[in-house]
Amino acid sequence: MTIADPISPSRLAHPAAGTTVEPVLRLNGVSKSFGSVRALADVSVDIYPGEVHAILGENGAGKSTLMNIIAGVLQPTAGTVDIAGDRIDQMTPERSAALGISIAYQHPAVLNDLTVLENLRVALPDAIFTKGRAQDIARHMLDDVGLHVPLKARAQDLTVPQRHLLEIAKALAVQPRILIMDEPTAALDQDATQMLFERIRRLAAGGTAVIYITHRMAELRQIADRVTVLRDGRMRGSAWVRDVTDQDLLNMIVGRALISAFPPKASDLSPPVNFTITGLIGQNFTDISFAVGRGQIIGIAGVDGNGQAELMRALAGLQPWTGQVTLDGTNLTSDRLRGKAAYMPSDRHAEGLVTDLTVRENATFTALDRFSTAGLLSRGRERSEVQSIFGSLAVKTPGLDANILALSGGNQQKVVMARALMSRPAYIIADQPTQGVDVGARFEIYRILREVSSTGTPVIVNSSDAAELQGLCDIVVVMSRGRVTEILRGDDITEERIVGAAVQSQTHTEGHAGPPPGIKPSRGGWRHLVQSDNATAIPLAAVIVLLGLYVFAQDTAYLSAFNIANILLLATALGFIAMGQTIAMLMGGIDLSVGPLAGFLVVVGSFFINDGQSPATMAMGFGAMFACAAVVGTVNGSLMRYASFTPIAATLAMYIGLQGLSFVLRDGPGGYINFAVMDWLTWKLGPIPVAFIVLVAFALIAEVLLRRTRGGWQLRAVGSDEGAARRLGVRVDRVIVLGYVTVSLLTACGAIMLMAQIGVGDPAQGVTYTLSSITAVVLGGTSLRGGRGTFVGTVLGAILLTEVLNAVSFLGLSQSYQYFFQGALIVVAALIYATARGRAEGPT
Repeated sequence: MTIADPISPSRLAHPAAGTTVEPVLRLNGVSKSFGSVRALADVSVDIYPGEVHAILGENGAGKSTLMNIIAGVLQPTAGTVDIAGDRIDQMTPERSAALGISIAYQHPAVLNDLTVLENLRVALPDAIFTKGRAQDIARHMLDDVGLHVPLKARAQDLTVPQRHLLEIAKALAVQPRILIMDEPTAALDQDATQMLFERIRRLAAGGTAVIYITHRMAELRQIADRVTVLRDGRMRGSAWVRDVTDQDLLNMIVGRALISAFPPKASDLSPPVNFTITGLIGQNFTDISFAVGRGQIIGIAGVDGNGQAELMRALAGLQPWTGQVTLDGTNLTSDRLRGKAAYMPSDRHAEGLVTDLTVRENATFTALDRFSTAGLLSRGRERSEVQSIFGSLAVKTPGLDANILALSGGNQQKVVMARALMSRPAYIIADQPTQGVDVGARFEIYRILREVSSTGTPVIVNSSDAAELQGLCDIVVVMSRGRVTEILRGDDITEERIVGAAVQSQTHTEGHAGPPPGIKPSRGGWRHLVQSDNATAIPLAAVIVLLGLYVFAQDTAYLSAFNIANILLLATALGFIAMGQTIAMLMGGIDLSVGPLAGFLVVVGSFFINDGQSPATMAMGFGAMFACAAVVGTVNGSLMRYASFTPIAATLAMYIGLQGLSFVLRDGPGGYINFAVMDWLTWKLGPIPVAFIVLVAFALIAEVLLRRTRGGWQLRAVGSDEGAARRLGVRVDRVIVLGYVTVSLLTACGAIMLMAQIGVGDPAQGVTYTLSSITAVVLGGTSLRGGRGTFVGTVLGAILLTEVLNAVSFLGLSQSYQYFFQGALIVVAALIYATARGRAEGPT
């Protein structure tokens, strides 16, 4: 028997009403190629309102590619997409959302550097939050999917299941016309899965078309009305779920008959023990003891969040623990565990892969010494070994030197497993090893784990799938509230016993109440401040005060009104330029051109803002400075987004061009600035320059915009994860171009203050502001990786840096000390910041 032929629209009845209806989504002849690799070929399928339509297929079959085309993340190479009978020529994430399409991605589009609330705000339309307090609405969204975490928690602290629930909450919040769920239960426990199914049924009953991608046959029977199978990018057929058997579907998915899901278990029921854990205590678990015999696979079970993940990390040597771990009669310390274990993490993107490396490099970087002779790597031996193990794991890749992100999620997981095996570990720790992996690939993973175990290498598997543990493991250790509640062996290992032991346990452990692992209990506003981006304000302010008092003790003139005004004026010019640099770094970039741009703008202004010129001419000069700045920012951003320049390459080219252009306009100092303008720009209220007050106001306003507006969230989203931001509908190219325009406009503000200080158009001035602005931003606590930063910290960093340079003069030190103190301050501030945050967060 084979799966039914595709059902024609004329024969399809609405599953609920029993009447013929038109499809809400029609894909006709859709194809997609990535270079020479064809991901989809001539796929045609209709999706109807009120139905749950399952899409099945192995990893790499084209399921996620098809969903990304519907969501507008990818454009088809050929074919058409119709929504409610209308042809959509150019689908984008924004248009997809406007048409009522919502998607929960297999790899959640979660922005690690933003809070839970900010993730919801940047992903969902503002209209959703206009019916009440945003916090109350967001809390209701999360409660509706059973996600009980603080709204102010940073997303990077969420566990994998919590990230999936956040993704589901975003997808369900918009009451979509078409809901796409891409492997939504891969990381969820039974209760969360049932909750999700109830929501899906409710939406389908209301007329929503649900596209449900899964690898689990049991889920297909529970939730789906129809099923379509993809293999190798082609549609293999569609059928009513009630009319097709599991075996027929499996045969169609993998293209061959599957005889047994699990390899035979160990025949020796009492093998010699070679791996023992005794009285292990660590974060979220206590008093864990069990033993592994040769040829056995140990399973760790329990409701998610009961210490299993932390136990796995401890056994891999990644978290501190006390107790005893013995391997082949030898006691191991935590440091030795790291050298003995091969760890397969549950979150392969965060911990299992280096996304900038190729497929081959990801598979071999922990085992390079095996392919080396006298320190020289044999590429032939390396490639031969990789090809051999990839063959046994059936890894599908366009090439060994392709980027790892070119592979499907399941094939990425196989690469993680290949690396674990090639390192020839003393034992294997596999945390959710088949999460997001298709049926055929699961069998291969089960087979490899069993073969490794049969050689005497201990294998410990943590899984949220009780059926998987039943079929794979010889012993299952069930955990609840961080303790072992039951150890199952032999015929006692059944799905019912595993689930029952996990959910019916009465074990209680002191100190384990409260939020789930990864989310630390709140300790009030002070702790939240220490964890926030503005945490650097405290140590920076303290260093500024202490340094001022120290230099004052050496020279009382240091805190005179004149010197305070001088420090603040210098800090104002640097502060504006550094605020611009902050925007570049928040986007995950950098702007090396800000220094020469400041000098160039002063030269431009020196042709207009002179004695004897009319107010209109001088106003024109200020306008010309800002206009030139806007042009420079536009060129910088455009080179990055439309000419594939890196931020360093684009802004370095601009650095050189601007410096040369400054000397073309003036070959030396000239064009003295109008004294009245200089007096106006340096006007003071007591010892405080008004321009500095304006700088502080700018920083505070920018901070509010960064934290509380869609533009600020999108700016940080791009720096946090550009791919996720794009999937969320953020217009990344526009954000980056406008961001670099803003960088240049803020640099223009700094150039005006520089002009007031030097009073002449000097082409040699301004260059040093590039390094100084980067130093101030780093001192302020902005992340060089993007996504996290603070304008307040940047201004304080600019003040501290200026204060240091001024103090060097007062202390009678040579200029070389300026660079020494700049470097020392960066190191000290970074250490204080890291220590303060680490203590607030506790052990991880």
